[in-house]
Amino acid sequence: MSSPLARLILVGGGHAHLEVLRRLSSASLPAEVLLISAYPRHHYSGMVPGYLGGIYTEDEIAFDLGRLAGGANARFLCDLVTRVDSRSRRLETAGNGWFEYDWVSFNIGSLAAGSTAPGVRRHVQLVKPISRAVELKDEVLELACQGQRRVPISVVGGGAAGVEVALAVDRLLRDRGVSPEVTLWEASGGILREYPRWFRRRAESILERRGISLRLDARVEAVQSASVRVKHEGQQASALTVWLAGAAAPPLFRESGLAVDDRGFLLVDDRLRCVEDDRLFGAGDCVTPAHYPETPKAGVYAVREAPVLWKNLDAAIQGKQPESRYRPQGQFLSILNTCDGKALLHYKGLVSHSRWAWWLKDWIDRRFVQKYQLGSARAAPVPGRPGG
Repeated sequence: MSSPLARLILVGGGHAHLEVLRRLSSASLPAEVLLISAYPRHHYSGMVPGYLGGIYTEDEIAFDLGRLAGGANARFLCDLVTRVDSRSRRLETAGNGWFEYDWVSFNIGSLAAGSTAPGVRRHVQLVKPISRAVELKDEVLELACQGQRRVPISVVGGGAAGVEVALAVDRLLRDRGVSPEVTLWEASGGILREYPRWFRRRAESILERRGISLRLDARVEAVQSASVRVKHEGQQASALTVWLAGAAAPPLFRESGLAVDDRGFLLVDDRLRCVEDDRLFGAGDCVTPAHYPETPKAGVYAVREAPVLWKNLDAAIQGKQPESRYRPQGQFLSILNTCDGKALLHYKGLVSHSRWAWWLKDWIDRRFVQKYQLGSARAAPVPGRPGG
């Protein structure tokens, strides 16, 4: 009598798990695989500014997780994982109860930092999780239909996402005959702090030419339906506030008693295993590599983690010692979409704001999406029974 197959649960449909599913579609893994995601589609973060700016449709930037799971002979469940019991090797979902596992991998991204500030949860538009970008675009288009010539918009957070979203929202409204007054609020003394000075200066000049007001050392303390309250500056009009103030950890790991860093992100070793439980793996923004704790929360790292995650999950399930090690790349190509037919590129000291940089970004992004969208179209059944 053959022994039952091991159970692998993939929690979240982020970049790393897309690659695991792609490899599963052509590999034989001695396990039952279940993908659980709180959302039926995953939106590629690199193309979200282009989607907001009217360059791409939602279908061009999204992946159908049920379809991808079906192509990998995996099952798919649209549900939220709320707790992990590592002692009994079970996890709980909001709508379908408990599921047993032999191995679990987490790729659930991060939440918006600072969301506990007064009024944030009620009055702002978020882009974390990335699927919220659809709601943001709908609200921007609704503003455009209200007939107002000038619309004050606040974008909170001066990282790459904040800069791109500010430019994208400005473009979307201007293309519809509205004159937006976009303000980018940054609590520190500068934007794009992870980039070199000359790149930051180029970004600042682009914002200035587009008429986007950059306010530094300006902490947004509270949000209301039509305004923001800024430290030392008081109330400022804002018909729409977009909150992009960095990454916060999902509460799942701390509340489940798993090993986390001081911010609550799952701590993993260089094999992407939880440092205190080798049955748990993780990748992307939801984890912190214990050997490289300063690794930024950015999709480019999840993409590089994906092959390591696949190899080590494969080895673990086959009873072998996972040996593939992840080391964050020191330098990588970074291209910001400025939504003006150009993009702002940085690589090894080169900075270019140009059409060719946009063509390169568009080519890279479309290739990435097509790599997963062109998979099997078979439907994936939703599991009918919880384990346990």
